[in-house]
Amino acid sequence: HARAEAEKNNTSVECQCCFANYAPQEIVCCKQKAHPFCVDCLHGFAKSQIFGSGNLGVDPKTKERATELICMHVDGCSSGFDTLSLQKALPQQILKKYNEIQFQAVLGAAGIDDLVECPKCGFKAELPESQMIFHCPVAECQHQSCRKCGEEPHIPLRCEEVEKKCETKGRLRVEEAISRAKIRTCPKKGCGKSFIKESGCNKMTCACGAYLCYICRKDITKEAYNHFCQTPHCDHKSCKRCVLHTNSEQDDAQAMREAGVQEAKAVREEISTTKEGEAAEVNINVDSLIGAQPEPRAKGPAIAAALPRAVMPRMRTV
Repeated sequence: HARAEAEKNNTSVECQCCFANYAPQEIVCCKQKAHPFCVDCLHGFAKSQIFGSGNLGVDPKTKERATELICMHVDGCSSGFDTLSLQKALPQQILKKYNEIQFQAVLGAAGIDDLVECPKCGFKAELPESQMIFHCPVAECQHQSCRKCGEEPHIPLRCEEVEKKCETKGRLRVEEAISRAKIRTCPKKGCGKSFIKESGCNKMTCACGAYLCYICRKDITKEAYNHFCQTPHCDHKSCKRCVLHTNSEQDDAQAMREAGVQEAKAVREEISTTKEGEAAEVNINVDSLIGAQPEPRAKGPAIAAALPRAVMPRMRTV
């Protein structure tokens, strides 16, 4: 109604963003040049800038981070908007976030030497040089961190002696992959029993009666021994078949290392694309996690497992 009345009275104002006509009460202006914008355009611009970019943009004059929402006019106006205009155009949620971002931007522009940022919520505050632990004062946060590296407090250890969170998560993932590589699972539907081999040949017999190849982990219940190479002195490069007798400790060590290296590579690639990956280079030593690889074991009689021999003579359930 107000817009129609303004059109009738020839008092409507053109928004310099969407170029539609509005009633004067639907318009807000920048502080210096009074460029007019409708509240909807300013609302949309502020929402995109605050929640999309996480900052207030770049000041066209200084080319530095802006400390207030900058005018949208195409002439490169560097003016901001007064508080009343922002209150008129922005909902309470966006206005609250705007005030938080503006406060942090002003602090950053002030060039305070002892300014510390909370790694959890991004709040910045001045901290005495002698104080090494930053207690975030934000009520919803209350996070404690080391002022230098941003990790959890680690006194008396130095920052370089502390494993970072991204490294800890990565190491645990690699350790889990290494552990999974040693465990074999019965492929028979409805069984799924997990076990590891202690000794003997690579034709594993599950308690359910299914056969499993320890090397390739396939179900060989129908093939049994025919799954393995039957040619004497074969190098197995041309036949590409599994070997019946191998050193189980060496097989496990190889499988564990391959799984660990693959998972470590995946961890590095994932962390390098995240913000936390910028703080430190992730170093995961797979060989140190596995430990020293065993020496080849001399052939001898099979070692009995701690289960009934008639059921599972060469494996231990996990």
